[in-house]
Amino acid sequence: MKLHGLSISSLIILLIGITSCEPIGENQYDTITVSSDINSPTTWGKGNTYIIDKDNLYVYADLTIEAGVTIKIISGGNIIIKSNGNIIANGTNANPIVFTSTKDDSHGGDINKDGDNTIPAAGDWGCINLNGSQNSTFSYCQFLYGGRDNANPATVDVSSEATASFTNCVFAHNSGGLLNNIYVGALNASNASKNTTVTDCQFYGNKVPITINAEMNIDNSNSFSNEGTANVCNGIFVAGSNVNRDISWLEDEVAFVVTASDLEIGRNTKLTLGNNVVIKFAEHSSMTVMSGEGCLVNHDGPGVFFTSLKDDEHKGDTNGDGNETIPSEADWTGIYLDNWKSTRGYADWTNILYNDPHPQVK
Repeated sequence: MKLHGLSISSLIILLIGITSCEPIGENQYDTITVSSDINSPTTWGKGNTYIIDKDNLYVYADLTIEAGVTIKIISGGNIIIKSNGNIIANGTNANPIVFTSTKDDSHGGDINKDGDNTIPAAGDWGCINLNGSQNSTFSYCQFLYGGRDNANPATVDVSSEATASFTNCVFAHNSGGLLNNIYVGALNASNASKNTTVTDCQFYGNKVPITINAEMNIDNSNSFSNEGTANVCNGIFVAGSNVNRDISWLEDEVAFVVTASDLEIGRNTKLTLGNNVVIKFAEHSSMTVMSGEGCLVNHDGPGVFFTSLKDDEHKGDTNGDGNETIPSEADWTGIYLDNWKSTRGYADWTNILYNDPHPQVK
């Protein structure tokens, strides 16, 4: 029997051929184990899951990570940029790039095949160390459950004056913390280039969310909580003791925290504060404004305060100790106006709280 010139047997063969060549659906991706360093330009393809099965994965060339990729890193594992390496990780709102723990079954599936026997937690893996990289970019990336190394509890370390941009990224459930009395954020940009940018990012569930180089600009676009979950030490911790270029600190959800014994705003250099900005000072810390109060722009703006790190009434419990400490007089030194053109002395503005009323004269 024939149908329009085809026999029944020919039709069956044709149908079998069509069925066997059916393309794989767009949502069926591969799980790929990575156990060798990145020595040449490499792309990790859209939607795949990559398992970093190596204590230290060194990146010597550009590593491009496409939208929708999940990267799972073994216990204690690190990704470290070397020589000319960079990471270019540009996800989208619908398809973010996720860096997470091998125990995290909600991203990339149950790759350790243990069902619910293990659950992810802060410190499951180590850190992404940008190590001087000058062209790394991260947009719509999620960094989850990192910061294991006791020598560096950061999840992303913008070290060795690296320059990087972070846009629409999430840092959640990571470590960070105090290391030799120094605050280290889940995003540690304390030794970053001053041109590093952090915009429209969200930080929650971390011990310490972010540490910045004192010369970095911070706008008011970042968020420090999610559905009621904040960070243990919920603030922007400032590292370094010199500011020698004009910068702006505009974030008003959490306080900036000065930890240096003296943060110096250089001559003819301006630090501009947004309305409702609070700067808290660690014990015995201070600020010197070399060219006088005019260079601490908006120091008397609405809602602007300079206060103790122990002061929970302004921007909350920034040192994360509950009621264990309360602010008191002389918690920190004060703001010294080293106006080399005229009068010198400590500021006595009404929005300065818990400073030393009788500081040692400089």
